[in-house]
Amino acid sequence: MSEQTVLDPPLHTDPPTTPGEAPAPAERKPRKRRATGAKTPGKRGRPTARTAKATLRRIASKAEEIAETDDDTRLLAAELTGAESPGIADLTTTIMSARTSPLEAAVADLTIIQAGTLPEAVVHLVGMSPPELQALTQLVNAFSAQDLPGQLPAKSTDAALILVEPVRTAVIDDSALQRLIRLLAK
Repeated sequence: MSEQTVLDPPLHTDPPTTPGEAPAPAERKPRKRRATGAKTPGKRGRPTARTAKATLRRIASKAEEIAETDDDTRLLAAELTGAESPGIADLTTTIMSARTSPLEAAVADLTIIQAGTLPEAVVHLVGMSPPELQALTQLVNAFSAQDLPGQLPAKSTDAALILVEPVRTAVIDDSALQRLIRLLAK
């Protein structure tokens, strides 16, 4: 073994610094961080057999419920949800994959319009989008004796003026509406 002399280069050198300047920090490898929504240890990334079986059971149950529903209700459900057809497979797939039920929004709109004053109802109708207005008219036509126009004017103010009184005075068959709400629930 040889001893290190003053002329031998040092084994580790830091970059030279001037008086009063802090030495440069040592380079580090960036650490991998866990995502904030990371799974806890012990949890697997895929569903267990028990959860998969429960999901399949819910889907099969919904398909049976749809099969037992009358054709008019299935047709209305298909129109409200945007299903390709009122067939059992299409309707089941659409209902079970939807994030929310479009019927809930239409019922909420109906409640606001019927409970509010005439100016509040008009303002609410003017603020609704064409698909929302269409869902509302389908709901009122399907569950009341009120007959609303199928084709609405393009201008929201004109549509609001046509719809405000018939929607406010519509008497909704609540039991039929509740059946449809249950059908569209997951």
